[in-house]
Amino acid sequence: MKTKSVLGTVVLFFLLAAVSFASTFFGAEKISFADLAAGGRDGIKFIILFEIRLPRIILCAVCGALLGGSGAVFQGFFRNPLADSGILGISSGATLGSIVCGFFPIASLSLKFLSPMPFFSFLGGLLAGLLVFFFSLIFRNGSSVTTLLSGTVTGTFFSALSSLLIIFHEKNFHSIFVWTMGSFNAKGWDEVNFFLIPSLVSIAMLLLCAPSLDILGGGEKTAQSLGLDFRRAKIFILLSGTLATSCAVCSGGIISFVGLIAPHLMRSIFGPNHRTLIPQSMAAGAILLLVSDIVARTAVAPSEIPIGIITSLVGVPFFIAVLKRDVYVHG
Repeated sequence: MKTKSVLGTVVLFFLLAAVSFASTFFGAEKISFADLAAGGRDGIKFIILFEIRLPRIILCAVCGALLGGSGAVFQGFFRNPLADSGILGISSGATLGSIVCGFFPIASLSLKFLSPMPFFSFLGGLLAGLLVFFFSLIFRNGSSVTTLLSGTVTGTFFSALSSLLIIFHEKNFHSIFVWTMGSFNAKGWDEVNFFLIPSLVSIAMLLLCAPSLDILGGGEKTAQSLGLDFRRAKIFILLSGTLATSCAVCSGGIISFVGLIAPHLMRSIFGPNHRTLIPQSMAAGAILLLVSDIVARTAVAPSEIPIGIITSLVGVPFFIAVLKRDVYVHG
């Protein structure tokens, strides 16, 4: 079983490399090696490839890895296969941050290193995560269920604030709505430079969660009897998932179901060992988002479909299938 899991991880990363390479040639403007050779470094297609598509592919792949990895971590922590990276209200916090950016002049000041909306969405996601940590500190003996409920309350509160702001600023509703659907359109090297380092830190932290999650698989009381400091492990796990989700939202907006589909598929195929499940979920999440991005760019070219719509169309029936199977097995 261990050999199968390791081999599967290698295959996944080879597949990720292949999909990333293929993604460079798909879009409203078709690109081939002959076009690049004929145009040289100053050709329009060379510029499209290296100034538009390459940063977009990097953002898309890293965002998918963050969503897949955080989904695996949250599913392992809550021991719930239907959990995903939006479970702590982080996506709702990021949405509120983007709305604040669009509606308040002080938040719309130009930033030299990044357009303001991703920056404020990042801050909103972190704020939501910090509120959940605050609740965790209040309820010192709170279980993962308490944390889950705290995240649900936080997300509901942030969503209510977002709806209230939209009601009073209807003229800006369309741009915010498009952003909440998720998109990598018009993203470039500035966005890559801004979020790449915190994203790599997030990925490292997610991988470090694996030993604690494997111990927690037997339950919180069993984990504590084995010497695990549950409170410290919980804070680190939630912090890792929060930072990862905030970075993902910052790069691509609100993208649903990747954090549900990727880890669930990998767990079904390769097993629940988090030392391999987390990197496998990262690779699967990146592949899923890259393929979805190709569809989003080419299905109605030269127009573009928000990538969140593509993942939702795939994710909703997947969610129903998982729910039906769990009800059948446990009910």
